[in-house]
Amino acid sequence: MASGIVRLYQLSDGYCYNSDSLFLYDFSKSFLKAKQSLLDVGCGSGILGKLAKRDFDVELTMIEKDKYMAFLSQKNVLDSEVICGDFLNYQSEKRFDVLLCNPPFYRCEIIPAKNKRLNWARNESFMPLKKFFHKSKCILKPNGILLFCYDAKEAHRVFFELRSAGFNAEVARFVHPRAEKEATLVMIKAKIQSKSSLKILPPLFTHIGKEQMQNSPEVKRIYSECSTYSLKVHSSYIDLE
Repeated sequence: MASGIVRLYQLSDGYCYNSDSLFLYDFSKSFLKAKQSLLDVGCGSGILGKLAKRDFDVELTMIEKDKYMAFLSQKNVLDSEVICGDFLNYQSEKRFDVLLCNPPFYRCEIIPAKNKRLNWARNESFMPLKKFFHKSKCILKPNGILLFCYDAKEAHRVFFELRSAGFNAEVARFVHPRAEKEATLVMIKAKIQSKSSLKILPPLFTHIGKEQMQNSPEVKRIYSECSTYSLKVHSSYIDLE
């Protein structure tokens, strides 16, 4: 795999990627292959797509509904196709090997943020599970794979809706803040036309102590291998013309 610092422009007044995206990418690496066609859904600044492009030279397409985020994604990954639009309305004859996504997963009852961009990135109502999975199946190749993460507390709904949409969950890994804490995130590989039993990987523990900087050795490795660097810009300084 390639290496090098991944520099990204991000909106200072929008959603910025966090450790969930880096954990998801590290989980996904085992299932990615060079030159695959990959669709990064709700790509934000393009963090997942750019890492996959760097390490696997994938044939990359990214889709993002926020026009300013889509603009920055194109700047961040010049050799990619960026579509500004809602994934649930996306129409294309192209079918992909891989769909990679860190979707919005906060329940609708959660008090919405005043910032519209943050709501798009966080609130499940903008991409409900059922619609997300059914749309994903429509644009994946027959043996395509879906790689995504979700709130661990919603794992029961995730597995049910995957099966209802025609996916089989093949691999899952849960993320815990510390060994004694409940899981907060689940990362899943699902596949169409699969009858494999579910393989649950050992958990990822993010911290070895109560302090924020006491990252576990595995998290330190993930951060080091992803090697990301962000440059913040306010949307008011972006000229879309």
